[in-house]
Amino acid sequence: MSVPPRIGFIGLGIMGRAMAANLVKAGFNVSVYNRDRAKAAPFEEKGCGRASTPAELAKRCDVVITMVSDPTALDAVLEGPTGVFSAGFAGCLLMNMSTVSVEYTRRLMKRCFEERVKFIDCPVSGSRPLAENGTLVLLAGGEAEDIEAVRPALSAMGKAVIHAGPAPGGTALKLCVNLIIAGVTSALAESAALAGTLGLDPRLIFSVLSENPALNCAYFRMKERNILEGDFAPAFALKHMLKDVRFMLKEAGGRGQALPVTAAIEKLMSESERAGDGEMDLTVIHRRLSRRG
Repeated sequence: MSVPPRIGFIGLGIMGRAMAANLVKAGFNVSVYNRDRAKAAPFEEKGCGRASTPAELAKRCDVVITMVSDPTALDAVLEGPTGVFSAGFAGCLLMNMSTVSVEYTRRLMKRCFEERVKFIDCPVSGSRPLAENGTLVLLAGGEAEDIEAVRPALSAMGKAVIHAGPAPGGTALKLCVNLIIAGVTSALAESAALAGTLGLDPRLIFSVLSENPALNCAYFRMKERNILEGDFAPAFALKHMLKDVRFMLKEAGGRGQALPVTAAIEKLMSESERAGDGEMDLTVIHRRLSRRG
């Protein structure tokens, strides 16, 4: 694209509104759509257009970015008489930054091909603080020339773009990375619960982690307050990680790959969600483990 694209952003939740705000801050022509109009109001105040339907948004934009919660929400904005694909979007580009399954992404790639729409599969690695300060890592699957065409916009939302090959490479990579995050978070929560059971102050765990060069990582520091103070305000909601964990297990199971640790984490997270903790930060599993103790 020889001129800056007109960008349409769909989905103004915790992550989406921060990412869209960084596009606006970088000077892009941004229009937005969100089911809850109140979430679009701050963007209207900044001079952004607000579309009443996804189709209306697509008609006025060259690039449409989707950042919604799950495949059902994505279908709702892409399909049907008011969806993006109803807008005559051929020749433009759809970039899905929501985390869905590999299978769903493959179907979406085929749908875009049939509609002559360029497609980038680009989920993100990072939670709310990184979205707010524009330091997400973007995991892009798609044609290299399409990714390069929108690289300025990507750079406004993240600090690095990892090209994972053709779609659905971005989604596949995201699930692999989130498997590690799910495991590390569960290990941290279990460790703190064990400390309590043994009569230790869990703060000692974080003291050791901070002093050990091999273990002193930003993620542990980000989650320290959640664990120690029981403050589970969501940076990354449990329900979203549970969704991703289930995608991991489904994709692995369909290919004969066992993920025994991830399967155990799914059970723990499911228990926490059934207890009403789904909207809280994924570290809320510590509360369930501590109650068991």
